[in-house]
Amino acid sequence: MEELLDFLLANLYILLRYLSLLTVSILLTLFFLTYLTRFQIESDLLKPNYRGEKIPAAGGLVFVAVLPFTVGFGFLFAVNSYVTVQAVLFLIVILGMGLAGLMDDCFGSHAVKGFKGHLKALLKEGKMTTGCFKAIFGGMIALVFSTANSRLTSFQPNPWLVALDFMLVGLAANIINLFDLRPGRAGKVFLISFCAVFLVSNMNFEKFIGLFLPVLVILLIYLPRDLKSELMLGDVGSNLLGAVLGMMMVWMLNVFGKIIALIICLALQLAAEKVSFSELIEKYGPLRYLDQLGRDQDD
Repeated sequence: MEELLDFLLANLYILLRYLSLLTVSILLTLFFLTYLTRFQIESDLLKPNYRGEKIPAAGGLVFVAVLPFTVGFGFLFAVNSYVTVQAVLFLIVILGMGLAGLMDDCFGSHAVKGFKGHLKALLKEGKMTTGCFKAIFGGMIALVFSTANSRLTSFQPNPWLVALDFMLVGLAANIINLFDLRPGRAGKVFLISFCAVFLVSNMNFEKFIGLFLPVLVILLIYLPRDLKSELMLGDVGSNLLGAVLGMMMVWMLNVFGKIIALIICLALQLAAEKVSFSELIEKYGPLRYLDQLGRDQDD
């Protein structure tokens, strides 16, 4: 009986820590979402959405604002997933990717589009676009992550696995951004991808899931406002969410799962250069229904 009581108490403490972490995430998200929205309006950080309406352009700043607090709380109260060095890597990646995306939101234009367009502007015109800078800076963040992560898990890192992790984080950061063209679409793609990785993960689940739960909480609070066209996720949010998805795949999938995920990411990236995802979604009823779910009917 005493052993059973000790077991229940130990697990109760773990549960209470997670509940405290999620409560902190909720309260901070509600606070920062209101404050940052007002800040963007007062600072005129507004951009026209696809209907031409000017709305706050960097709603994803709420992730950058809240997640450092959740990581700090996790360290302070020794929440599972926050007692490893990987939590520091997680923080570095989200802040780095968020900063790169924010620069594009603040200073970028839509004159150059697509990976080919930014590459052409750099090589043929000698012009460094914000999109090109974001790709280079984001690539360096992905390289730092993949290299550091490999050295934390092995004394002799496999260069092929380092390259695989690098490509997963780098590509995933851009994939979510490709879908940020209609209210709520990028958030839905992230949620579906999050659930898919969650369901097929077969390693390190308990070790890392605590890092990603606050991201999910923040998104679920933020998403209704995006669906109502009150806020735009922006590159700061879409790049950050994509990087989070990339880290999930690196830490929670085996090598075979990572290869499949990389193939999917590459296929989506190549497809984006050839076809319009918006037109493709409109063409198929189930995709159109899912895309419209939660959104005003006239969107």
